[in-house]
This record gives sequence, structure tokens and C-alpha cells, in this order.
Amino acid sequence: MTFAERYEQETTWYGKATIMELYHLAMTQRNKGWTIAMTAESFSCSIGLVSENLKLAGALHLNPTVYMSLNTRQEALDRVNGRRYARVRDTED
Repeated sequence: MTFAERYEQETTWYGKATIMELYHLAMTQRNKGWTIAMTAESFSCSIGLVSENLKLAGALHLNPTVYMSLNTRQEALDRVNGRRYARVRDTED
């Protein structure tokens, strides 16, 4: 099974972020010129998605208990980007 196939089978946002991070890090060790764009091509996704997944994976390393308790990828991105209560504020404005 390839990393991309395993990524597609994963059901949690943190599992997907971790799988993509593992692949990206492994490839950067094999090929010093490996880029986010190459990872995006390997997973048939956008560079932005790869970048966000790598950012989320980094946050998981710093505080796995907090991030794994969040239900959605968007909640985790809001937390990472300092928009902890973004959805509440958006509806009040």
C-alpha cells in the first residue's frame, strides 16, 4: 500500500496530516531537493493542502492531547492560526 492510498483510507484529520508528514519527511531525507510541490503531486492534491497538513502535524507534535481532542480539521487550523473562537466571532459580526 502506498502512502497516498493509506492517506485516502484514513478517516481522521490528524491521521491524514501525520501520514502526509511522514511521507514528506521520508522523501526529503531521500532527496534533498524534495519540495512541498512534489508531495502535492504524489498525493494528487494542492500545495496548500500539503502546507496545512504539515502545519497541523507540527502542532500535533507540540500538544497532541489538545489537537487530537478537536473534532474537525477546521477547528485545528483555527487553533493553529490563533483563531480559537473564529466561528463565534464570525456569527456575531
